[in-house]
Amino acid sequence: MEEQLKALKNKGFALTSNIANKVFQQEIERFTLVLGGHIFFQTLSAAVRFDLFTLLSKSGSLTRQQIAAKLGIKEKPLRILLLGLVTIKLLRKKKNVYSNSLLADIYLNHENPKNVISIIEWQHHINYKPMHSFYDAIKANTNVGLNEFKGDEPTLYERLVHYPELEKIFQDAMEHISVQANADFSEHVDLSHVKHLVDVGGGNGANIITIARQYPKLRATVFDSPTVCDIARKNIKAQGFADRLTAAAGNCFTDAFPAGADCILFCHFFTIWSEEKDLALLKKCFNALPSGGSVIIFNQMQSDMEDGPLFAAMGSPYFLTLATGEGMLYTWNEYESWMKQAGFHIKKQKLPRDHGVIIGVKP
Repeated sequence: MEEQLKALKNKGFALTSNIANKVFQQEIERFTLVLGGHIFFQTLSAAVRFDLFTLLSKSGSLTRQQIAAKLGIKEKPLRILLLGLVTIKLLRKKKNVYSNSLLADIYLNHENPKNVISIIEWQHHINYKPMHSFYDAIKANTNVGLNEFKGDEPTLYERLVHYPELEKIFQDAMEHISVQANADFSEHVDLSHVKHLVDVGGGNGANIITIARQYPKLRATVFDSPTVCDIARKNIKAQGFADRLTAAAGNCFTDAFPAGADCILFCHFFTIWSEEKDLALLKKCFNALPSGGSVIIFNQMQSDMEDGPLFAAMGSPYFLTLATGEGMLYTWNEYESWMKQAGFHIKKQKLPRDHGVIIGVKP
């Protein structure tokens, strides 16, 4: 204990022995969660695949025997699963009865519109095995984890074409991220002056459909790969926006942007690519836009101190190891610097959930 107290004091903590012990125990618990991260995630993923949280949300609470009967599994393996879920506080246990935590009822219940189940499915089916290669990706400075997927294309997004089921899982997760973030985007970003918006890497159309609902005169185009554009067109038609929304297939680095745009949106897109490519895209936007036109970067941001937040630390290894081998979550200062180099005047705004918007206006 004396060594623990001394170490904490050396870090600047002026603490009593009891408080020092509590702080140290908290550090041990955090380290245990990291050390067992692979196990705790698979515990969560298994429960989601059994749809256990939805079952408990409907039932209120159940015994282990009742859960085993309803899920059709043996009690001993279920006991192991429940032990993990209670320990990481996703379930509550009172005597012999189990129930959801508040977090599980909101985010892990299929019937709650705020659930993040598509994100968990994406992590489990697409990201988990490739992240085993993080060390090798660091050494090679490229996305070594992509070897988990067949093909010779250089990015995950291109190789998913060979896996229609995985591509759907990926697009479902991206739609969830977009839906959650778009509410903040629409609330804080004024697009009333925009006539034609191009959403680069716009995926299944969720972004422009949300925007179109708020701005009934705005036209918008998804600019993405051919298979993704097919999905976007179906969604646009299903939502009744085919008269003013569309999708155009192309490569944003080699093909011209769809004509007539006065606003170009990059939503969760610049994190994918290198600094050089991001700067090149902004210069391309500057040349394509009319005077007064704008480019918008909408993203989760890394702090300028490069010390967080958690989502920046969690997301960046994915871009290196799997997605492209180039990107990461960049800082506010980096985006601002690239905007200025491209010639734009800059506005910026912090948003909830570690998101931010940087708007560049062409003089």
